[in-house]
Amino acid sequence: MAKAAAKTGKLVVGLDIGYSNLKLAYGFKDGAEPTVVVKPAQAAPITQMPTGYEDGSARREGEYRVLVDGQPWIACIDPGRSSGMQRQLHEDFTSSDVYKALFHASLIEACQDGDVVDVLVTGLPVSHNRNRGMREALIARLTGEHQVAAARKITVKEVIVLAQPVGTFVDVFSYHEDGVAFSESSVLVLDPGFFSLDWVLFVNGELVESSSNSSLKAMSVMLDAVNEEIIKDLGGSPGTEKLEIALQQNKTSIRLFGKVVELEIYLQRAAARIAPAALEEVRRDMRFLAGKELDFLVGGGGGGKFYMDAAKEVYPKTQPIISDSPVTSNATGFFWYGVDKAA
Repeated sequence: MAKAAAKTGKLVVGLDIGYSNLKLAYGFKDGAEPTVVVKPAQAAPITQMPTGYEDGSARREGEYRVLVDGQPWIACIDPGRSSGMQRQLHEDFTSSDVYKALFHASLIEACQDGDVVDVLVTGLPVSHNRNRGMREALIARLTGEHQVAAARKITVKEVIVLAQPVGTFVDVFSYHEDGVAFSESSVLVLDPGFFSLDWVLFVNGELVESSSNSSLKAMSVMLDAVNEEIIKDLGGSPGTEKLEIALQQNKTSIRLFGKVVELEIYLQRAAARIAPAALEEVRRDMRFLAGKELDFLVGGGGGGKFYMDAAKEVYPKTQPIISDSPVTSNATGFFWYGVDKAA
């Protein structure tokens, strides 16, 4: 984790609430590097949690008790921790109670020394960000005063919403030795998340919206394929939830029928099935580059490494760059974008 920022100036928050992980980068405009946090993107009403959550005795480290429309929730819980709570894997995720619970937890985490966020930058899948109504509705929901806990309110003064992969572009631009060339190059950024695979094209530092889009052939589909490949070999299903937790914790194996199952071969098989089809969608959207070469291929997101090999086959002459911290690259880029925009 980066060193803590100085407690002066305007508080800037880069927030990436995904369908699998919540990623947060926060600090002060005049401070040092941001504090970066990764949490499970799961939440549930306290009534659906195990016994002991009402009095706090069962609450685990890293979880947050928050209010959602006056009702107590627990945010940042591991998948499967609550009873009866279903994952919110749909296009209206940002208007869901789960999203609100995770947003309130993020505000509590970021506001260690006050109750005001000066600039909050977050993202939407590219296809959603094109929808002005969805973008403006999210800004309206996140701006203003929020009752995050029974006796605490936090105010967000300004909200900026970007297309998700723009965060990775800004993050890599901020530190990579080739970043200086981005302003005079064509740069394709791939951001494979749990719900959607997003991509954006920058040419000479400008976003080309007509060649930026989203695909649903993302990590949720990849994990389904991993599960199917394991069933073919072993006759049983570990379930995508178990696979997701293993990847979140950087584990290379799971147990099935009590025996150790190495995941790498199944991840490779799944990637060979899913990634090429997704990259074909990307290639078709690159009409803007007709007759031109792509200079840089930048990968971020939690599933970046599974899609980059396929992308390099589509663009074999392009310089590939994988973010140093792909899981948190969007949130960190959002933070630096907010620092630049904070007056």
